[in-house]
Order: sequence, then C-alpha cells, then structure tokens
Amino acid sequence: MDTEQYFNKTEEQQFEEAKSWFKQNGSAILLAMLVGASAVFGWNFWKNHNQQISQESSAAYDNVIESYLQDPIKNEPLVEKFIKESGHNSYATFAQFTEAQQLVNKGDFAKAKTVLEQAVNAEDATLQTVACFRLAQVDYQLQNYDAALATLGQIKEKAWTLRKAVLTGDILVAKGDNAGAKSAYQQALADAPEQEKALIELRLNNL
Repeated sequence: MDTEQYFNKTEEQQFEEAKSWFKQNGSAILLAMLVGASAVFGWNFWKNHNQQISQESSAAYDNVIESYLQDPIKNEPLVEKFIKESGHNSYATFAQFTEAQQLVNKGDFAKAKTVLEQAVNAEDATLQTVACFRLAQVDYQLQNYDAALATLGQIKEKAWTLRKAVLTGDILVAKGDNAGAKSAYQQALADAPEQEKALIELRLNNL
C-alpha cells in the first residue's frame, strides 16, 4: 500500500488497522517499554538513594567528628559507634583517620595502630593506600620496623614512591642498615622536586 492510499482511508479504518497491528505486536512493545522504564526508574532510584545515603552519612560524620574533637575522651564511643555502623565506607575511614591522629597526638601509638589496621580495609583504594602509609608510620614509632617495611611494600601507586622511599630510609637507619637507607634516600632524591631535596640530602649527609 502506498502513502497516498493510506492517507485516503478513513480515520476509522486507520484506527482499526492500527488496533489490529498492536494486538499482534503490542505485548512485545509494551514489555520493552516497561523493561526500559523499569531500568530507568531503577537507575534513578538507585542513584537518588545512594545520593541520599551519602548526604546522610556526610551529615552524621560532621556531627560525630565535631563532638569528638571537642572532647575526644568523652566522645570516643560516638566515633566508634559511627565507624561500626558505617562499615568500610569512606566516612568510616575518615573517622578512623581522625581518631588515629588524635591518638598519635596523645602518644598512644599502640591504639592508633589498632585503628589504622581497621582502616586498611577501606572500600576506596586511595584510602587504603593512605591507611597503609599511616600504619607504617605508626609501626615505625613503635619500633616495629619489619612490620612497617612490609606495610610499605603493599603500596604500589607511583604517586607514593617518594614518600615510601623517604620513610623506608628512615626505618632502615633505625634498624642500623645505613647502606640500605642510603639506597632508599638516593632513590627519593632522584624523584624529589627541588624544594624537598634539601631534607633528603641532610638525611644522606647524616649517615
């Protein structure tokens, strides 16, 4: 049937033909529309749901940390409760970093180590790396030198090469391995920007 014949038919005939065609094909089309609509609705619902959860977690984190910093001793249970309820999400890790920093400031490295050992299980890979580096720093302070070196070995990102090399050198100096420390500092010196080279050269000169 050509276009002219089609448009010469009555509206009623056109409607009946359309209705007949839809009876044959409509179920499949309707299903496709429903599946598509469900997918869009599901994605939008999931996105909005996650956004709402993120906003709620952010607000809860801000409230808990504000209270904790005002009185870390009294409000430590608030932080620990927040961390437990948040699982391994980013806000839980941020709270663990804050708690660990307060413990380090007090000189309680043993408890800071416990907190950071939990933080290395963060969902976010970048936060895992930060947690590993801070844990290595704490183990260094606790004179757990081999544990510190092992933790540093878990950090693979190139962006951390300089910091890893410097801390590795410091740990090896503490272990009495000046040759190993020299090698680590020389690696750090090769990667360091100009403004950081002076402190590394000072370390080398003091070996």
